[in-house]
This record gives sequence, structure tokens and C-alpha cells, in this order.
Amino acid sequence: MRCREWYGWHFPELGKIISDNLTYCKCLQKVGDRKNYASAQLSELLPEEVEAEVKAAAEISMGTEVSEEDICNILHLCTQVIEISEYRTQLYEYLQNRMMAIAPNVTVMVGELVGARLIAHA
Repeated sequence: MRCREWYGWHFPELGKIISDNLTYCKCLQKVGDRKNYASAQLSELLPEEVEAEVKAAAEISMGTEVSEEDICNILHLCTQVIEISEYRTQLYEYLQNRMMAIAPNVTVMVGELVGARLIAHA
């Protein structure tokens, strides 16, 4: 993911600690610069032990400093990733509802996505 690649120059250890892309982006959006991790409250995003590991890694990170403009662009990219992820979830829920209304038997047998593709191909 581009956010990991770009922010990895600043805080490379974070990518190894947080594997989920959406959680990674939410952490970046909440904290921004690596220096802010010590005072950040990430308890609603991460388990307590992972939060402690992130804070410890931020203090001894080998990453380079990045400009304020780079941080701003990374945060903007994270916002887009989060919005697209939320839209994808909403779209999948819509597909589930429509497929159960239109073709419930097909949906139960092959699933929403495959059923929708079969109907679109027919």
C-alpha cells in the first residue's frame, strides 16, 4: 500500500507492528508525525499491548525525518483509503440486500458476489 511505503521512510517499524491496512491508516491519521506517538491515545484502534509496542518503537525508530508537506500528503492519502474502505463496505452490504431480494436461492447457493456476476453475465 502506498501509505505504508511513503510513511515507512519516517517510521518503518510501524508497518511490521500493524498488519491491517485500515488500522494502519487510522493510526497515521490520528497521530501524524512519529514524535506524537508518545502522547497519542490509540486505545480505541489498537489493543493495549500493541499500543505499547508502537509507542516504544516510535521512541527508538530508525526512520528519517519527513517534511510537514509530506505528512500532510500522507494524511490526505490515508483519508482517501479510509473513505474507499468505508464505501466498499457499504457497497457490499447493498449488494447483499439486493441479491437477497432479487435472487435469494442463487445467493444462498453461490454467495452474493458470484451470484451478481452470474446475473450480470447472463
